[in-house]
Amino acid sequence: MNKLITTILIIIISLPAFSVSDNFEQKFQKANELYGQNNYEDALKLYKEIIAEGCESADLYYNIANTYYRLNVVGLSVCYYEKAKKTDPLNEDIIYNLDLAKLRINNNPVVIPEFAVISFFKKIIMCRTNEFWGIISLILFTTFLVSLFLYLYSKSSRQKKIRFLLSVLIFIFSVISFLFAQYQTGRLNSEDIGIIITAEINAKSSPDENATNLFKIYEGYKVFIEKKSNEWSEIKLTDGKKAWIKTENIKLL
Repeated sequence: MNKLITTILIIIISLPAFSVSDNFEQKFQKANELYGQNNYEDALKLYKEIIAEGCESADLYYNIANTYYRLNVVGLSVCYYEKAKKTDPLNEDIIYNLDLAKLRINNNPVVIPEFAVISFFKKIIMCRTNEFWGIISLILFTTFLVSLFLYLYSKSSRQKKIRFLLSVLIFIFSVISFLFAQYQTGRLNSEDIGIIITAEINAKSSPDENATNLFKIYEGYKVFIEKKSNEWSEIKLTDGKKAWIKTENIKLL
């Protein structure tokens, strides 16, 4: 009897979750239909409602980016393509459309190339998700514990040496996988990278309206936020230039 009551309670508790999930799916499909009918404004409203209700995914970000692209809103299209890429970094459609959107950016600054070693490791990290690296780290750590147990109960010195070295290697790879997962998670939760969403801005030498204008910044630029001062942010461009702009001009990734 107790098992039956427990099962009924679980079903009752789960019903709202299923209802919410169905609601998201219905809205998403409806938004996609509106997009297919070139009704971009209404499609965008529904996509935004889905996000406001707490649903996030690479597909959702990608569709929002496509909608902004169709509406010729450069900054927000680039922003949502970047969000989609953060969630699904190997998706070729996302990468291709992001590159197309960047072609619309006025005077897009060059990107300073990274050191070859750093670039190499980033490619390895980005070839899989943070969940993947987390699972690999857990599997390897469990294998390390088993290997350590076998080492402790080895009978010969030769077995001890082999199992000790194997344990050390497995532990090292477990730590590396964990660090990869942490890097991916930090990247997903990063609040120091954004996209300029204002058509044109005068970059200032200090956080003051009367400060010297250093150069122009245009919609769609990717910026790295170095620090903040009230409503101002010191940003760094992909070419290394630094300046101050108002934070309201930046949409965080």
